[in-house]
Amino acid sequence: MLSIQALFGITAGVLELASCAVYIASILRGKTRPNRVTWWILALVSAMITASYYASGARETIWLPAVYTTCFVVIGLLSLKFGDGPIVLSFLDRVCLIGAIASALIWWFFNSAVLALYMNIIIDFIGLVPTMRKAYVRPWTESGLAWTIAVIASLLNVFAIAQWTLEISVYPLYLLIVNAAITFFIIRRKLRF
Repeated sequence: MLSIQALFGITAGVLELASCAVYIASILRGKTRPNRVTWWILALVSAMITASYYASGARETIWLPAVYTTCFVVIGLLSLKFGDGPIVLSFLDRVCLIGAIASALIWWFFNSAVLALYMNIIIDFIGLVPTMRKAYVRPWTESGLAWTIAVIASLLNVFAIAQWTLEISVYPLYLLIVNAAITFFIIRRKLRF
């Protein structure tokens, strides 16, 4: 029988799939223009996070990062045709890619999945900066519905935490904060902020 935390984790993953479907539909309708480089960096970093997070002991909360990885690859592919921004790597993009590779090497050399997880969370945040900026400056280029669903999925993933250790709780809490910030940037004008 599944624990309540496992049910929250699975529900968070399913909700994120719904968020991804909404985001993809918005891209295909021409309402959302994903930043090309951000989504490829997020796909790579999410794959590293999923692997290091699982190796760090996450079980009930692993569904969300696994779904993120899959969705980010699909959005990255769509961004090549429907995306925003150059395909050329900026300095920030290079830093993120080098950081993701460095985290894999550190994980291998030091045999520390937890250290790799922390590094990748930082890199994930850096990789999200262009999308956060775009959501703040041009909120109409992002799907408020998709990001709102992502916030709900992130909140459910926090409820999925069965073992409140730093290495298990840091990623779900980070996701909740960053997704909420992006959602706020997108909908703030509608809320008169």
